Amino acid sequence: MERSARNRDSKLRRQLLLLSLGLVFWEVASLLAISVEEAYRAIPHRYTPFESKSVKMSSRDATFLEEFFRLINLAIVDRVQTQAWFQSNGKRGLGFPNYQRTTGRLIAQVEAMAVPDSLKPAHRNVIDAIKEQRAYFEDWQRVVTTGKPFKQALGAGAHHPRVLNSSQKLHEAYGRLMQAYPQEGQRTKQAFFDHLCALDFI
Repeated sequence: MERSARNRDSKLRRQLLLLSLGLVFWEVASLLAISVEEAYRAIPHRYTPFESKSVKMSSRDATFLEEFFRLINLAIVDRVQTQAWFQSNGKRGLGFPNYQRTTGRLIAQVEAMAVPDSLKPAHRNVIDAIKEQRAYFEDWQRVVTTGKPFKQALGAGAHHPRVLNSSQKLHEAYGRLMQAYPQEGQRTKQAFFDHLCALDFI
């Protein structure tokens, strides 16, 4: 019985240590993360923030889009850093394991949003686009672990099927936003474009 208690204590200590290490890793990754503005500059792409207080749409839609674009910006930061990591052979950016964790949490957050009916198709498009990008990086990771150049093995970049699928979904999302809010001013429409275009690889 004493040995059983010691085993339980030892197991608990190991679990606490792993949890602590996970939290430390998350904190370090957060500190190393680039800002949204830096991510846009790295692409490079113009950044027009969505200003919910200066729109003509309903307050419910504006509140949703404000949070939606905030999460899209986080997806852009993740994508830019992971792409840099792959392209530099691990010398820049944040690694693929970090991307898997942060993007998994991000997708769960986006999927859990309370979405106005008129925005459900665009919302679904963006989720599907991010999932395609995650699958693209998973393909890339599988190839580089074999020691082969990704470009030769799968045709990395704009012609990769997952990149093309992601781009198509983001184009559809942009078109749906423009169709849903024809009355909005140029700055709001520019914010629609900038967020979705910056998330796009192409």
